[in-house]
Amino acid sequence: MATVKKSKNIDTNTVVIYCRVSTDQQEKSGLGMEAQLDLCRKVAQQLELEIIGEFQETISGKVDPKERPIFLQCLALAQENGSKIMVAKLDRFSRVMYHVAGFTQKYAWGTNTPDLLIASSPKMTQLEIYIWAMMAEEERRQISERTKSALSVRKSQGHENGKVARTVSMNKARAKTEDAMRLATQLRGEGLGYLKIADKLNEVGLTTSKGGVWYAAGIRSRLISIGIN
Repeated sequence: MATVKKSKNIDTNTVVIYCRVSTDQQEKSGLGMEAQLDLCRKVAQQLELEIIGEFQETISGKVDPKERPIFLQCLALAQENGSKIMVAKLDRFSRVMYHVAGFTQKYAWGTNTPDLLIASSPKMTQLEIYIWAMMAEEERRQISERTKSALSVRKSQGHENGKVARTVSMNKARAKTEDAMRLATQLRGEGLGYLKIADKLNEVGLTTSKGGVWYAAGIRSRLISIGIN
């Protein structure tokens, strides 16, 4: 799905929005897509960027951007107008480090590769996005290794792996919370209040460790626990 506003001149003060979900069920229910679009529109307005196109695609984040039909339309419009491509969160572009590196390091389409703009962290440079993606991938790798190791030990001891499965779930929940706290820390540093921070986290789909929504009180207690007022 695409909405395009025609532009005849190159203008670096323009942006093209790309939203993505992974399943048809999410697309039909509207879960995720509208929240992404709403956040991107708000950030574009805050940054005084003109939105010249909005694209929505239902496809796995593991698929190479070069093989995503809707993304390629988004890319072409951005290239034609010298625009940035905005996504709500980095994982809405891709969770694959190679894909992110291709954009931030400008070897996907050479010098004609548009800059990525992350609505949840709009001040991040291309280098910072690249580093963040590396950290996220390393974190996922470590979680996977710890899980495999725990499963192996349990199996060698003749135990069933139900408890380990719960450990896997807890590790994933912990990773989500850590992502949320990284963003909350950045937003607090930018002067946002606890209520606005909670709204931002909920908008981009970052949940609590139990999969719930964030509230101002929870954000405050979490940040204070790590020494941030």
